[in-house]
Amino acid sequence: MNRCKSCSSISRRTFLVSFPRITGNLLVWTLFVTMSVAGHAQDSKNPCNVSGFAHQTWNETTQFGDGLKAVPRAVIRPRNLLWEFPVLAATGVMIAKVDRPADNRIQSRSLQQTASLWSNVGLGMELGFGALGYGAGCGKHHSYLRDTGFKALAAMGAAGTVDLGLKLAFDREFPTTGNGAGKFWAGGRSFPSGHAATSFAFAAVVAHRYPHNQWLKWGAYALATGVSLSRYPAKKHFPSDILMGATLGYVTGAYLGDH
Repeated sequence: MNRCKSCSSISRRTFLVSFPRITGNLLVWTLFVTMSVAGHAQDSKNPCNVSGFAHQTWNETTQFGDGLKAVPRAVIRPRNLLWEFPVLAATGVMIAKVDRPADNRIQSRSLQQTASLWSNVGLGMELGFGALGYGAGCGKHHSYLRDTGFKALAAMGAAGTVDLGLKLAFDREFPTTGNGAGKFWAGGRSFPSGHAATSFAFAAVVAHRYPHNQWLKWGAYALATGVSLSRYPAKKHFPSDILMGATLGYVTGAYLGDH
């Protein structure tokens, strides 16, 4: 019996580690199949073939680059300061008073594994929904659905890229590193949360593209919230990491969704 339990535990850990890689490969394969099926159109302006997909990717990248250039000016705008100060203040309080006590409350290994699994499943669902929207839009010649799926994937990629840059800049320890102090510039990639950033980027695009569809809008935000918050009991991130990641994702998705 002990040997069977050990085998089951090893298999589960292997699945938890490999699931994000599997999800990424499925997304790439889905996009490849979609572009191959739609590739009969040779017009480079057709976003459903390979050259059109590349062209649209370049346009989104350029648009996001313009947004990054505007960040210094946008940060000091009065309407932005109204929400920036509360978010920064809440993040500071969490880092100083909340993160470590909250992390110490999570001791169950089973809970950690389950939360980690479902955060990855949720992120995989968002990637799948984005790819499905793009593919269905191409297949049914529904340009708005196609562009929404593409923008959702583009926003997730953009948010993930910025998130990685911030991780390298802040270099914060993970909750499971050392004594769980979560020190900055101590050799880690905890701040901000990548799952929160990419999930809320997806949700923001969907919400801004379908503002009057309440079920779709709030369903996307509910899924993003579930993915993000599950990183805390999974002991992958501190609460402040999740808050900052969600903020980054929302801003990125809202910007690309509106443009």
